[in-house]
Order: sequence, then C-alpha cells, then structure tokens
Amino acid sequence: MMPQFIGKEITVKVEGELNQPVSFHLDKLEYKITEITESWPDYGFGRSEIGKKKWWQRHHRNYYRVKTTDGDIFEIYYDRGVNKKHPEYRRWYASRKIQ
Repeated sequence: MMPQFIGKEITVKVEGELNQPVSFHLDKLEYKITEITESWPDYGFGRSEIGKKKWWQRHHRNYYRVKTTDGDIFEIYYDRGVNKKHPEYRRWYASRKIQ
C-alpha cells in the first residue's frame, strides 16, 4: 500500500512522564495505539529557500510512527510551536497513513 497523505489536525490522549501518545481521534474515529514503532524530532526548515532560512522558521516537531489496535500504521506529530509562552500554537497532526 502506498502511504496516504492525511495532513489533518487530531486530538491525542497522552500518558506517562514523557507524554507519549496512547490514542487519537481522526475523522470522528478513535484509534488506540498499541505500539510506537519509531519516534524522532524535526528541527528543519521545511521547504524554505536557501539563504532565506531564519531561526524562527524552524520546525519544532516530535514525530511518531504508531501502530493501532486495527494493525494500521500512522505517522503523527506534535507541533510544539515556536514559543513556550504561546501554548495555543501547540497541536497534534496526522501526517499520513503508512499501512
């Protein structure tokens, strides 16, 4: 199966000391996470042109590749925003469905 782009904001339930995702809601469905198969940070600049990259344009995201109880594999991420003083910019997104 080819990865399917989703690109939607989701609601995520987190648990534990590290606030790891345990379930999420996407299109009115709840997906329970059975395993985090991979995780990584993203501090890149995205598609900004070379020479026009400024520190405030950096991504501040935590990506997770997760497996659900149905056996589906999703790539989700937590966008931490750019400023700790503005938690309203912190959001979760479903990036794509891998399987």
